[in-house]
Amino acid sequence: MQQNMQQEVVNSQVIKAGGKTYFFDVKKAKNGNNYLTISETWKKPDGESVRNRLMIFSDHLNDFMAALQNTEKYLK
Repeated sequence: MQQNMQQEVVNSQVIKAGGKTYFFDVKKAKNGNNYLTISETWKKPDGESVRNRLMIFSDHLNDFMAALQNTEKYLK
């Protein structure tokens, strides 16, 4: 018997940039904690769809955000 792996979506945002689409989804885990998934999708020249996903759990969010903010200065 296969379990339903989808979690409740609390908030969702989509960004389309060039040939890629980014999804920022906050979901509620079975234990009641929220977590963030960041996904990107795009199509290869042969038409094959590609999807990558990163999961950030709430107890890692402060460190993740600090690293992202520190990295921002190198992108401007």
